[in-house]
Amino acid sequence: MFPYLMKKEEFATNEYPLFVVPIMEIQLLSQKIIELSSTITDLANDLPDVAHQQFYNEQLFNAIISTNEIEGIGTTRKDVAVAIEALNKDKKEKLKHKSTVRMYLDILSEDYLNVTELTHIREIYNALTSGEIEDDDELDGELFRKNYVSIVNNQNGKIEHIAPGKEETIKEMLLSWIHFINIENVPFLIKASLAHYFFENIHPFYDGNGRTGRYILSKYLSRKLDKFSGLIISKKINEDKNKYYKAFSDTGNILNKADGTQFVHTILSFIIKGQYEIINTLSEKQEMLYYYHQKLQDSSFTDIEATILFLLIQSQLFVSDFEASINDNELLNLLQHTEYSQRSLKQTIKDLENKKTLIKVAKRPLKHAIVEEFFDYSTK
Repeated sequence: MFPYLMKKEEFATNEYPLFVVPIMEIQLLSQKIIELSSTITDLANDLPDVAHQQFYNEQLFNAIISTNEIEGIGTTRKDVAVAIEALNKDKKEKLKHKSTVRMYLDILSEDYLNVTELTHIREIYNALTSGEIEDDDELDGELFRKNYVSIVNNQNGKIEHIAPGKEETIKEMLLSWIHFINIENVPFLIKASLAHYFFENIHPFYDGNGRTGRYILSKYLSRKLDKFSGLIISKKINEDKNKYYKAFSDTGNILNKADGTQFVHTILSFIIKGQYEIINTLSEKQEMLYYYHQKLQDSSFTDIEATILFLLIQSQLFVSDFEASINDNELLNLLQHTEYSQRSLKQTIKDLENKKTLIKVAKRPLKHAIVEEFFDYSTK
């Protein structure tokens, strides 16, 4: 893979092959990432089903909001929640971010992302950005763009990168990228990082390059590590965009002669920071869940009340706001094959509302949540 390199805001050459020096720190980071992924999997598997799904949803929200925010696209949690609901109910209406949400939901399926032809790249791009690209940025080549684009630093106005301008050149570079991602003699974390850099260096589209590149990276890491480690990469890049762009710019500087070591190190450091965040959050939430489970057992709540409340605790505890918690219909569906009738469950929800244990937070669809006063867990 021969990236386009820059010298003082101008294209310099593409005669140097992209490479990495397997320094000890990269090897240690790679080893630690694999170990932490195993820890995350064990922690997540210990969660009850609702808690596990809600924690995944929370990471999904963060990933989509972050990947769009990097591109300057404003996305709210409600936008994502509405899109998820529409997809789950197979609604045909056009919604903002629906394409992006659909693709990120696919990460949960753990299907292999098979990219062996140029058309596969275009298909990923189409599915990810459908209805979200401005008319001026629509592709004008057979599969990709056919005119020059450059990446400009918004802070100082300097040209950071000039991408190849001819579609034939783009195709040639992407074919070498496809070959690289399918070889098996490169450690997968180094491969993922270098492939991500080279894809962004090619910049095959007018708009949506970053979103497409990060999706491919997330999908790959989710399969090779775990879905949580894969999803959090966009969030960590978004939190430290300057570090990411500096690594990209430095790698593309002619003086470094396509040395991708710094970029690989940067990506691995983002992954490992995200993993520690996931582990800390999961550990804390598990402690809280155990505490509230004991609180229910020691309380005067009836069995049916405690059952409802424990599901709602899972629903609320593992997401950051009510927008992503389960509604009454979803709650009833979860308890459909239990000893409790739907009528008795609905009545119990009303009773808990009358007791001021639950509060109605939405009407359409009807949704109840546990009052804040119930959540008295303290780390002290």
